[in-house]
Amino acid sequence: MSTLSVAELQAQVETDLDSTTLQQIIDAVEKNIEEHVGPGSNYVYELDHMDLLTVIRLPVRASSIDSIVEYTDSEHNPTKTTLAADDYELSDDGWFVRRLSGGTNSDDTWGWHVVITFTPAANTEKRKQAAIQLARLEITHTGYENEAVGDWSAKSLDARKERAKILRALDQSLID
Repeated sequence: MSTLSVAELQAQVETDLDSTTLQQIIDAVEKNIEEHVGPGSNYVYELDHMDLLTVIRLPVRASSIDSIVEYTDSEHNPTKTTLAADDYELSDDGWFVRRLSGGTNSDDTWGWHVVITFTPAANTEKRKQAAIQLARLEITHTGYENEAVGDWSAKSLDARKERAKILRALDQSLID
């Protein structure tokens, strides 16, 4: 299901495109956002060679940890363990996961391979605004750099640069 609805897009962008076409545009821009900054839920983060570390920094801020699977022993003959909630802790700011030595699966450091599934901190509104901006760009972009009709003329923005600028801003807003 999309974060952005067709009605929300129509309220922000004037267009004669039909609902089906607008939904296709929404799906495409939301896929682009997910490819750029990751999913809005059930984010899976995998790391190798973590066996000397006690703290892992997540790529985006988490609101909660759904599960952590740790592989220990060796790369060639791993032991897979789903950690209990008392085996790790998420920092108050949501950026770091610390391995705890006093939990059910007690260990001082992480295993050699770790898979963390977590829910990113709420960023739905930021994603929605980026989706609107990207959809507007898609809808209004004509493909021409310059257009002129009679006395009227206009120069279009470079769509690739604008798209990159919107996604960079979304990256930055998820870090803050």
